[in-house]
Amino acid sequence: MLKLILYGFVVYFLYKVIFEVVVPVSKGVKKVRQNMEQMQRQQAEAFKKAEANTTTAAPKKEAPLNAEYIDFEEVKK
Repeated sequence: MLKLILYGFVVYFLYKVIFEVVVPVSKGVKKVRQNMEQMQRQQAEAFKKAEANTTTAAPKKEAPLNAEYIDFEEVKK
């Protein structure tokens, strides 16, 4: 009879641990994983938009080739 009561407590304890600790933690992990995947998708979309904006921008103007340049000399003390 004592063994039956002891087994009952063990089963009850395992039931409580599983449904009050393990299941909520696994649900939380799943939700965090989904949020991370969503953030990664948003970052990828933002990167693609930024990349598309930079490729359609006007070409940069180059400096004139016959411009005057000043040579600077390094002064040592």
